[in-house]
Amino acid sequence: MQCIINDETFTFDEELTVSQLLEQMEIDPDRIIVEHNGTLIKKEAFDSHIVRSDDRLELLEFVGGG
Repeated sequence: MQCIINDETFTFDEELTVSQLLEQMEIDPDRIIVEHNGTLIKKEAFDSHIVRSDDRLELLEFVGGG
């Protein structure tokens, strides 16, 4: 399966939930906002929301600073 994440093509062995995708990419789900095909996904839906081939995701990470 291929999908576009932040304008970059990624290949995975199979369809994944948002949680599984974040885990494979070693991204902390508590520090991220996910937009899937133009729709924001609530954190509560990460375990059930499926990412399929040719989907587009935008991952925005919270960064602290000052």
